[in-house]
Amino acid sequence: MNNPRIRVNFNRRSQGATRFLIRHSFVLLVLLTFWSCSSTQRFDKLSKEKPEVSAVYILRPSRVAQSLFSFEVELFRYEGNFKSGKRESVGKWSLDSGEYKLSELEPGFYALKCRDAEKIFFAKQGERQFLSLELFNTGTFTLPELVIQELDVEKALRLLLEGNRMYSLTETSGSEK
Repeated sequence: MNNPRIRVNFNRRSQGATRFLIRHSFVLLVLLTFWSCSSTQRFDKLSKEKPEVSAVYILRPSRVAQSLFSFEVELFRYEGNFKSGKRESVGKWSLDSGEYKLSELEPGFYALKCRDAEKIFFAKQGERQFLSLELFNTGTFTLPELVIQELDVEKALRLLLEGNRMYSLTETSGSEK
């Protein structure tokens, strides 16, 4: 039983979708071209040692637990000794899973803070240091805890090179001061 008042032309509806794709295919082609040509900075090699500064790599390895969330990381420099408690912010950025940040720091005491975890370390002149933001699951139905660890060169390189290599966080993607 057909209703004479309802006129639906299915052929016309399908032509509208085809017309849309034909008209916008150039835009789609340009977007796909730029998307495929975009380059990201992946880890290639360690930076050259500079005698006047300390190279500190801050790593966030790829982990399944909470890999969808970015971690806000802040770096502080202590004035003199860390026992004085006087510190100023050196940089603040957001690290996603599988990213790392290279900071060249003057020698001195620094604190790396992420959520409720904080690590105080001494940046030695002319040396490389590797700090890793690690998530540990303590139980089946608990949230993972965040720990900041110091790594040796071998383990850090293993993390930097695992999978498709870690992405470098550039100066423009963080709010470095």
